[in-house]
Amino acid sequence: MKDFWKKQAAKWPIVTLAPMDWYGDSAYRQAMKRVAPDIICISEFYSADGLVHSKFLADSVLPHQTMEDPLIIQIFWKNPEMFAKAAKIIEQSKYNIAGIDVNMWCPAKKVVRSGHGSSLLINEDTAFEIIDQLNKATKLPISVKTRLSFDGNQDLLRFWKGLENAWASMMTIHWRTAKQAYTGTADWTNIYELRKHLNIPVIGNGDVTNYDDGIKRMKTTNPNGVDLNWFMIGRCSFWNPWCFLPWEYHPTLTEILEAMEFHAEQLVLTKWERKGSLEIRKHLVQYLSHFPGVKQYRRRLVTTESFENSQAVIDEIRETFKSDLLKRPSLDEIDKEDYDM
Repeated sequence: MKDFWKKQAAKWPIVTLAPMDWYGDSAYRQAMKRVAPDIICISEFYSADGLVHSKFLADSVLPHQTMEDPLIIQIFWKNPEMFAKAAKIIEQSKYNIAGIDVNMWCPAKKVVRSGHGSSLLINEDTAFEIIDQLNKATKLPISVKTRLSFDGNQDLLRFWKGLENAWASMMTIHWRTAKQAYTGTADWTNIYELRKHLNIPVIGNGDVTNYDDGIKRMKTTNPNGVDLNWFMIGRCSFWNPWCFLPWEYHPTLTEILEAMEFHAEQLVLTKWERKGSLEIRKHLVQYLSHFPGVKQYRRRLVTTESFENSQAVIDEIRETFKSDLLKRPSLDEIDKEDYDM
């Protein structure tokens, strides 16, 4: 099991779904894998402390559908012993988890102030101890998601080599510093330069818009050819599971509506009617990007309170645009003047 990432590295290229808080739940992962079954999903991040002290939380977030496999669970905390206890729970056979990823990248102020996430970039000994304790506690492979540094003043090579020496089996590197949060223009040069000193698989992360963009970044970053093992896509997957497909795939209106139905249904199935219907609001309105007459549907979808409400709006869109169902909204193939609402 420990060689999971090494085996995956032989399957170039591999694309991963980024861990995204409030987004990367089971329904979201299924929506992505339905379109791009070969991607590897990393869950939204969960507190190690929460998993240890709440059986309800563990039984809510660790079970998943077969189509999500292999699933990697990301956890955060600051106490190495708590990480080890959480690992014992995650590795239980009933959950069928493929690996554990440690969050050392989140820049949120409340997370950093608590000593979690990207604060571990300036608490190196704790970071190394976390990986060491996890490896001793579980047979699951341990990976890390981190950033270039906390504020640009850290010794990146020492930090990353320290994680590798503590037996991290894979590393995802976001090109920004924690202080940058989500600002700035992507430059993966430093990721490639540091990757040359690592002997474990490395995933590049930050501002990848789609599959083709990810391949281009991997090739242009290294003047001698591709050296990064994979790339990760996060926020650009909002409304767009097709971003994981090559050749910049543009879905038809029919494909988009079917994706909306599937996502809404899975949220209700995994989180029950009330909660699932409330959470699907933010997803469905994003699927409507590029739609003519989008405002009237958006207003209704952000107030939906049941799967039936959502289905009714989707059915209405399907009927209104029945002559354009095989056209691609993102390519402006639907004449907006015909639906001026």
